[in-house]
Amino acid sequence: MKFLYGLILFILIWWIFSIIIDSQLILPTPISVGRVFIDLAQTKTLWSSLLSTVLKGIIALIITIILGFFFGFLMGIFDVLYELFRPAFTIFQSVPVISWLVLVIFVWGIGFKGPIVISVLSLLPNTTFAIAQGVKNTDKKLIEMAYVYNVPKKRIVKDIYIGSVIPFLFTALEVISGNIWKVIIVSEYLAGNEGIGVQIAWARQYVNVPKVYALTIFAILLGISSERLIKFIIKRKEFYYAS
Repeated sequence: MKFLYGLILFILIWWIFSIIIDSQLILPTPISVGRVFIDLAQTKTLWSSLLSTVLKGIIALIITIILGFFFGFLMGIFDVLYELFRPAFTIFQSVPVISWLVLVIFVWGIGFKGPIVISVLSLLPNTTFAIAQGVKNTDKKLIEMAYVYNVPKKRIVKDIYIGSVIPFLFTALEVISGNIWKVIIVSEYLAGNEGIGVQIAWARQYVNVPKVYALTIFAILLGISSERLIKFIIKRKEFYYAS
C-alpha cells in the first residue's frame, strides 16, 4: 500500500511540474503519456521490440554468469591467476559503456550482437569478483579436514567451494538484474537494430516526447519485474539450501 501511495505522489508531482513547465517537448503530462502508453500496448511493434530486448538480456545474463563463474572460480582458488587477471577485469570495470559501443560498432556494426556483447563486457567484472570473493571466503579448516579424511576432490568442489560461492552468486544476480536492462537499452539505442532502445531512438528522431516517456515506463516495468522475479527465485533457493 505504501508503494501505491508513493506512486500516486510521484504522478502528482509530475503533473504539477508539467503544468508549471507547460511544454510537451520537455515534460508532457501524465495523461498524454498514459494515452500513448495504452496505444503502444496494443501494437505488435511494441511487443516485438520488448521480446527482442528481453531475449538479448537473457542471453547476456547467461553468458555473464557462465564466464563470471568460470573466471571467478579459478581466480578464487589460484592466487596467481587472481593477481594475473585482476588488473584486466578492473580495467573492464572502469571502461564506460560508450567506449564499448564504439568498439562493438566498428567490429560488428549495428545489429543483434552488439548490445549482448556490451552488456557482458560491462557486467562480467562484478560477477567475476563476486564469485572469486566467495571462493576465497571458503572455510580453509573445512577444506583441510576434507583432505585429511580423503574426501574426493569432486565432492570438495561441489559441497564446499560451490556451497560457499552460492550466496555471492545470488548477490551478483541481484546486481546484474538491476543493471542489465539499462545497459541493453542504451546499447540498442546506439548500436541495435531492434528493441525498446531502438524504439526510443526513433521516437526521439520524430521528436515524439510522450512516446519516449511511455517507452521509458515499459523499460522501467521490465526492470522492476525482472528484479522481483530474480529476488523471488533467490529467496526460494536460499530456503532450499537452508533446509
